[in-house]
Amino acid sequence: MTPDAGRVLERIEEIFSLAPGPNGGASRPAFSGAEARAMLLVAGWAREAGLEAAVDPHGNLWCLPTGEAPCVTGGSHVDTVPDGGRYDGPLGTVLAVEAAVRTGGNRGVLVCAAEEASRFGAGTLGSRTMTGKISEEDLSRLRDSGGRDALSARSVYLDALGDLPRLERAPLERISSHVEVHVEQRADLRREGLSLGVATAVAGPVRHRLRFFGEVAHAGETPATERRDALCAAAETVLLAEKLGRDYAPVTTATAGTLDIHPNSLTSIPGSAEVGVDIRGVLPGGARLLLGELLRGAREAADGRGVRLEDDPLSEAEPTEMDGAMVSAVEEACGRLGVRCGRCASFAGHDAQHLAAVAPAALVFVASENGVSHAPGEAVAEEDLGAALGVLCALVEGLQSGRTPQTLRGRR
Repeated sequence: MTPDAGRVLERIEEIFSLAPGPNGGASRPAFSGAEARAMLLVAGWAREAGLEAAVDPHGNLWCLPTGEAPCVTGGSHVDTVPDGGRYDGPLGTVLAVEAAVRTGGNRGVLVCAAEEASRFGAGTLGSRTMTGKISEEDLSRLRDSGGRDALSARSVYLDALGDLPRLERAPLERISSHVEVHVEQRADLRREGLSLGVATAVAGPVRHRLRFFGEVAHAGETPATERRDALCAAAETVLLAEKLGRDYAPVTTATAGTLDIHPNSLTSIPGSAEVGVDIRGVLPGGARLLLGELLRGAREAADGRGVRLEDDPLSEAEPTEMDGAMVSAVEEACGRLGVRCGRCASFAGHDAQHLAAVAPAALVFVASENGVSHAPGEAVAEEDLGAALGVLCALVEGLQSGRTPQTLRGRR
């Protein structure tokens, strides 16, 4: 292990130990005190690297050189899902700090806040508010399980950052290009013998809520022919989502991820059932196409059982095509260093897809050893971590020197 890779692993463990989860993982929810503590750790490391650390009004941590010159930034996030793993977020963040130490020049670190969706039902809040994709009014409508809205939670989180200098606005004009490194969230790269993957597209998620209303009745005394069972209609819809996910693969996924039943009694026929559906596609319009077919099937299931269906959109986004020149730059850096790399698509959302609206951005994945994601068992081989560090440094140096062709996109 190189000393630099060793320090990356040590710092990842330091972040991991800040807020232990109940089952061996880490719990740093979005806009929480634990996320703030992790941000402060990173800010301290960035200062040691000669960068100035400050937080913008959206809660994102900026670590930049003195002055106003544009910089190549790297970074990811530091919040987690409940009882999450050690690499999701901190891997890319700590690698960016280490690359800043090794490369020097006009380089920086950008750590976006509230990336995970587990607390408020929506993710990438810091990068999306920063780039104008969602508003503070949108944040005020997002609530966690305790009823706290995301806007007020962000205020508490900002207070927890203490004396960290505040920026009046996010200095997006200082990003010449951005690279986010992230742990792979499946096991494809390892199976293909690759150390790294570079995303050509990030899926756009469409999330929908379906509510079925039947009639509560006695489980023993109500004949099968007279039942208006909301759960059975919902169950048909869940199985249809599974079928459509297979039919539309590999460019679209469908998941029925939540189910709420009333009265949720063993001796009662369910009078209402609510299903939350997550659909993701890497082709424009693909997720909406699957949703349309799912809603038609859900209505047929409801009508066939005398059940009423209501459906509500929760969120919708189109897929993001990543910058082609940045994809090529990653591949060129891998080629120079002899690192095996392949192209892929990401079905999980990442901050890089939103930063791509304001500057050329790359999303690079480090091979997972086991395909475990959002859980304590996340694992990365030391040699792949070292390869990622070498490629990130080469990429940052190349982008700074202008050896890598790039065309800046319009800025907000």
